[in-house]
Amino acid sequence: MLTFYLRRIWQSIWFLPAIYALAAVLAVGVAPVIGGYLPESWVALVEIDALAATLNILASSMLAVAIFSMATMFSAFQAAANSATPRARPLLTQDRTAQTAISTFVGAFLFSLLGLIGVNSGLYGEAAVVVLLALTLLLVVHVVVMLIRWIDRLSGFGGVEEAIAVIEAATEKALGRAENCPNLGASRLDEIPEGARALCPARAGHVQTIDVAALQAIAETADARIYILSPPGSYVGPGEPAAHVTGGDGIDDAVLEQIITAPRRTLEEDPAFGLVMLAEIASRALSNAVNDSGSALSAITAMTRLLTRMCSQFEALADDPADRVFMAPPDPAVLVTHAFRPVARDGADRVEVGISLQRALGVLVAVDEAAFGEPARAMSREALVRAEAAMQYAPDVDVLKAAAPFE
Repeated sequence: MLTFYLRRIWQSIWFLPAIYALAAVLAVGVAPVIGGYLPESWVALVEIDALAATLNILASSMLAVAIFSMATMFSAFQAAANSATPRARPLLTQDRTAQTAISTFVGAFLFSLLGLIGVNSGLYGEAAVVVLLALTLLLVVHVVVMLIRWIDRLSGFGGVEEAIAVIEAATEKALGRAENCPNLGASRLDEIPEGARALCPARAGHVQTIDVAALQAIAETADARIYILSPPGSYVGPGEPAAHVTGGDGIDDAVLEQIITAPRRTLEEDPAFGLVMLAEIASRALSNAVNDSGSALSAITAMTRLLTRMCSQFEALADDPADRVFMAPPDPAVLVTHAFRPVARDGADRVEVGISLQRALGVLVAVDEAAFGEPARAMSREALVRAEAAMQYAPDVDVLKAAAPFE
């Protein structure tokens, strides 16, 4: 659980600027300490007026650059939300190049401002001025490098293809965490014993994470068994059981405290949410207002890559799974439906989209027949029925049927 919250803090847009601001304060404060160890011959090399002028230029310019960069970044976030999906915006704010650029400019502004205050108020001796000038020169080099990287990053920031790439990369990271701890460390849930108590949350929301280790400890202490019905990503509310428990009277509230819910889904422990976001991008691209089949095809390709990797989770378990906590693995049918039903619905009248969808379903079956065979074939049939109803040009239907891998 602690790792989940620490990762969220690390990814927050405010975290890196705060670290850079702290580093700027420490750098300004440590200059007199380092200055005490410099040779006396170095002290006469720097004039305090030259340093003050340099810091003044840096402070005034970095404030303007920081404000402009933040305005540009948030404009790109808004453009991505409008052209792709609003769900992509939190992921874009986690972009390390953007965060590092803003942090550099904020840190440079704070360093130069504090340094200028110290110089003009006489807080620094001659030796400290030498150290401060050296730090200023290093900072200028870092700022220039960061400006070049920031300019390069802005060339593709905020576009639909960029949003697809960011979502796929974030989902890949979530899948990597899931592979390191399959099924969150729980044993496989086959059935719920009769007479098990249903535990319902007090508030509605999406499950974000579950602390299986804490649940295992609770179950061992109370000699209980815990059966989780709502893995991360599930929507639960009052009256809907999130888990069942056998034994262990009085632990119901403690169990529910380890099932963290929130109003929105997140990707940290819920890779399937990446498929939902990509499907939203495809649906928006296929709308009459946007009419961008190319972006829909890119989303289909990305979803196919992710689904072929997800198949490793269907049977995987941790090396030493919790023997008192049980949870069902991801359902291939649900994943296929989340990914491809919106595309089959909104792209039913476009033969190129239908062909891409049929090929993607064929790839899934070729990769894992046992997991994807039935849901992929059902989705293929559904897509063909929708296409026959939507297409007005009969030869397009014939082409699509010929491309279907299961007909």
